[in-house]
Parts: sequence; C-alpha cells; structure tokens
Amino acid sequence: MDSIDVKYIIECAQKGNEAPFNTFFNLTYKKIKPKLLSLTNSLDDSQEIFIISMQKFWERFVINQENLPHNSTGYIVTMCKNAWLMQKRSKKNVLISVENSLANQVFKSQDIEVDSIEESQTTENIKLLRHKALIEALNMLSDKCRLLIENELNNDRKLKDLQEELGFKNYQALVQAKYNCKKRLVRKVYEVIEKLEEKQKTKM
Repeated sequence: MDSIDVKYIIECAQKGNEAPFNTFFNLTYKKIKPKLLSLTNSLDDSQEIFIISMQKFWERFVINQENLPHNSTGYIVTMCKNAWLMQKRSKKNVLISVENSLANQVFKSQDIEVDSIEESQTTENIKLLRHKALIEALNMLSDKCRLLIENELNNDRKLKDLQEELGFKNYQALVQAKYNCKKRLVRKVYEVIEKLEEKQKTKM
C-alpha cells in the first residue's frame, strides 16, 4: 500500500470506521512476517511485537494524528525491531524476585526519573522508595493486569496459554491488554512516587 492508501485508512479510523485499518493490519503482518520470524525465531514473539507496534502506530497516527511516515510498512518494521530489542533488554534485566524484576523493567526501560529525590538520600533509600512505590502501584492494578505482568517476568506459561483463562476472544486483544497494563503500571508508579516524596518533605 502506498502513502495515499494508508492516509485514507487512517482517516477512516479517525471517523470510527476501523474495517480498513483491520485489513491493513492483516495485510501488513503477512507482508513482514518473514522478516519478523528471521528476527525473533518465534511465531509467538513475532505476533507479539507486531501487535505492540501496531498499537503504538494506532496511538500515534489515529489518536494523536501525527504526520504519517513516507513508507508506513518500513516504519512498522522499524517499530517491530525496536520492540524486539526492548523485549530482549527487559528479559536480560530480570532479577530473582518478581518485584525486583518489575522494578528494574519499569524504572529503567520506561525511563522513570527520580531526580527530584534529594541528593542527600542514600542509594538504599532510593531503592526502598522505588520498591514501595512499585508494590503500591501493583496493588492498584486489576487481577488480570497483575497476572499478565507477573507471568511475563516469571515465564511460567506462554502468553497464549492465558487467553482462555482470562477471557480474551483473541490473541491480539490479549497482547494489547498486556501493553495497556504496563502503561497503566508506569503511570501508577509515577503517582505513588510523587505522594511518597511529598510525605517525606512534610516530615522534614
């Protein structure tokens, strides 16, 4: 598809007609599937990074209405490569416990800043603050979100195995839910850190 076709598809989606975008979704996946398989060596991983990338594509160009790239297919391939690199990086950073693993992923891969914490605090205090914020943020999530995030870190079961258990109609919806849960967790952590820092200031 050329840029004009994609522009039309995006305009339809913005007006509430998602059918052309769904067709574009399926056609694009078929077109770049060989590249994704050569990148990940896994059908499940290929599907996951593609869905995550298309979710971001939707957010940028349908919701935020940014200018479309000249080559949409090439852009999506690049997004998939970046998603795969981020996924591998986060897996390398997995620690012993779920909490520490998740803390590492959230605070490093999502670039959460804690610079506002006073410099006089020790590294240990900062770690405790992060840990407390993470636990509180996790408890704010739904049971489904917690299960999706913890399962990814533990690697106990493949994501597809959770589809029926969690009541998702298809794999795409499941991956999108996991992606949304991660974003929700990051927002919650930000909120909790701000509250904890405010409490520390009032005690001083």
